[in-house]
Amino acid sequence: MTVLAYNLANDIKGSWRVVFVPDELHLYVEFSQRDADTNPVDWMSVDDFLAWRPKGALHKRARDSLVSLICKALTGR
Repeated sequence: MTVLAYNLANDIKGSWRVVFVPDELHLYVEFSQRDADTNPVDWMSVDDFLAWRPKGALHKRARDSLVSLICKALTGR
């Protein structure tokens, strides 16, 4: 199974990333702690991620990065 992942923001605690599984047409956002496996229970939809108010600087950077990524994909810039 092919998985495409893009790091949105990271620090010493862990990283926010957006993940796309093309075979399943599944797009989600997750926060993963360093040295921890991904946990499907922690996955959230892009809608849910964007609807939350950022809970800190890292979360805000991740949200801003995702918005920028979406804008670039839609405008080709």
